[in-house]
Amino acid sequence: MLIRLLKGRLVTAAILLSATLSASLAFAENNSQRPTIGLVLGGGGAKGAAHVGVLKALEEMHIPVDYIAGTSMGAYVGGLYATGMSADEIGAMMESIDWNEGYQDRVYRGDRRIRDKEHEDRYNLSTNLGFDFKSLKTPQGVVQGQNMIRILRDSTGNLPSFASFDQMVVPYRAVATDIERLIPVVIGDGQLTEAMLASMAVPGALPPVELDGHYLVDGGSVNNLPVDVAKALGADIVIAVDISTDYYPAEELGSYLQVMNQLVNFMVRQSTEKQIGNMDKNDFLLTPDVGDMETTEFDRVPEALQKGYEIAMANRAALEKVSLTSGEYQEYVEEKQKRRRMMLYGDTLDVDRIVINNDTSFSDEVLKARLDLETGKMDSENLEKSVQNLYALDRFETVRYHLEQVGKENVLVVDVAEKSWGPNFVDFRFALEDNFESDTNFSAGVSINTTGLSDYGAELRSTFELGTDKKAQAELYLPFSAEQTFFAEILGGFEVRERDAYFREEEPVLGNDTFAVGVRYSEVIGDISVGWQPKLWGEFKLGYRHLYGEEKVASSESYRSDYERAMPYLSFTLDTLDNRVFPNYGAYIDASLGYAKDSLKSQGERSDSEAAVLNVEGIYAQNWGKHTLYGKAKYGTINARVGNVLIEPHELGGFLNLSGIPRDSLWANNIAYSALVYRYRLLDNDFGLFKSPVYLGTSFEYGGVWNNPDFSLKDIPFYTAGSIFAGVDSPLGPIIVAYGRTENDLDSFYFIVGSQF
Repeated sequence: MLIRLLKGRLVTAAILLSATLSASLAFAENNSQRPTIGLVLGGGGAKGAAHVGVLKALEEMHIPVDYIAGTSMGAYVGGLYATGMSADEIGAMMESIDWNEGYQDRVYRGDRRIRDKEHEDRYNLSTNLGFDFKSLKTPQGVVQGQNMIRILRDSTGNLPSFASFDQMVVPYRAVATDIERLIPVVIGDGQLTEAMLASMAVPGALPPVELDGHYLVDGGSVNNLPVDVAKALGADIVIAVDISTDYYPAEELGSYLQVMNQLVNFMVRQSTEKQIGNMDKNDFLLTPDVGDMETTEFDRVPEALQKGYEIAMANRAALEKVSLTSGEYQEYVEEKQKRRRMMLYGDTLDVDRIVINNDTSFSDEVLKARLDLETGKMDSENLEKSVQNLYALDRFETVRYHLEQVGKENVLVVDVAEKSWGPNFVDFRFALEDNFESDTNFSAGVSINTTGLSDYGAELRSTFELGTDKKAQAELYLPFSAEQTFFAEILGGFEVRERDAYFREEEPVLGNDTFAVGVRYSEVIGDISVGWQPKLWGEFKLGYRHLYGEEKVASSESYRSDYERAMPYLSFTLDTLDNRVFPNYGAYIDASLGYAKDSLKSQGERSDSEAAVLNVEGIYAQNWGKHTLYGKAKYGTINARVGNVLIEPHELGGFLNLSGIPRDSLWANNIAYSALVYRYRLLDNDFGLFKSPVYLGTSFEYGGVWNNPDFSLKDIPFYTAGSIFAGVDSPLGPIIVAYGRTENDLDSFYFIVGSQF
């Protein structure tokens, strides 16, 4: 077994002196009067709450703990106890933590940049694939542990870096597995949170943690019950708590997952039984009755805690042979509390210097700007927000920090590592809307994001889509400063759209006397803009858009029109929604004002026009528990028309877009539309790595489109519509089944997969 040498990771001189003297005085006195006791806590995920129950019973029996060794969840519980926390404090901590968040690194949507939100809304199949023009690459874990390390920091409080874990309130060791050589590694110094994470890093779910040249993962497969480690520390008597899972009987091996789990159980049980063999007659082995509990069932933490308490109390008669008197135990507890107070920095930090270890293509100035930290008094909560603000760029594998004492300075060290499977990334899109009759719309696409093109974070995003609409587009993003507040975007692309539009004379209307026209648009588009993003949730753009297009009518092979639009514009976007498809709270505004110069060449004739173009769209959502109500509205107008060709028209039709009629079947220069949607969350479906809530809902909708700029309000063909629906927000995107009905007895069923944006 490898034991990591205790290296020169400095702690404050005061802590070193006080901790060392306290340890010498308190424990030396105890050692002369009684045998030392080592607590060994095994791994087992959520079942590890049983360790807390054992600790609670030991405290009630006045049994001191002189050494702690733990693996996986045992390393977490043991690490907290080694900092001087009580069993009750640890139990309350474990019950308050949403452990599933530790396996979800995605930053809240409201904290993302506008351009990233727009991209993810459309390309929602994020596979985390990367490439470097040589090969495709994937990350080493499903998640990278960004939220898990935050949970560990929240649990431990602000601690120094330890030259030795002997300097903790109770001497401590964590056990992990060297994944390269498949041998146990005992972690005895450094950052407590890093030691915990290394011991808890489930292979595949979390990446290996690199410490002193070792790539470390969960220690359960090689030493799940580190009795030998506690004895090596000096324990005369070991109290070991085994929560490992026993083998499944043949009748329970009904799926490939259970068969794979059986292999994992075999490795864990083998290492556990080997360590049990190291125990002697004076040691205690406690096995809480948590065999029916899965390692992921954190909702059963109180139950596991109680099981641990019960097994310890069942062995009370034997355990109390190593108890202290009430007076002795009170002195022991007071000494622990004193050492804990000296060891913790507290919630407010005094930082003399900030060091950023930058292992990315970004300049140091970009990282500093996103962190926005200053020396002096620093609040822990604000520090965590700063770290999340940087991580929200979604270009980093991890952003971590720790405190070091360098001479007389308190130094905050921030380690930033770029995604190792980059620098280029691939996302996918799939969307389908079918009305079970004659109308099917689908879209499949791929997006390639080439990053690291400048120190400030320039990127080239290329997208390709096939389906009802076809598109090829490239967009270059060029930030001008480290803050990325000012930027430029250059876009070029080609797009083909096919539509069946319903008309009476020249107006888009519904009814028995309307006729459908099949139209195909082919357009080449160029757009250049400069932007200002004062906040992550909002941005302004000043730009120029130019497009060349061709319109063909399916019913007339000879009819063809060529058109052109040149338009400077000003736009504003605000987006604080938590979810674009199933919003629970937040707001969305997209407003633009342009001045279009249009020209048309049709049947040998040319015509020109100029007009102002105004578009405004908004969403506001609010929820109350399982109930959500949100409203959406859209208004757009252009005060001119060039012949019979509609250039970049507004489209209406489809689910929640006048439900009941075919998708995008009404289109014109002008639009006015609103909807009120109620949604009830029927099931949460929290699976840890992802959530797939199930919703039921209904909508009321009202709106229409028109071409004639001279129409008064009473002339506009408005329609009333409504829908009922059931939907799942799945990892593959939204899946919705709905029924919609519009006046004039037009109705439709819908089956929808993916985002329709």
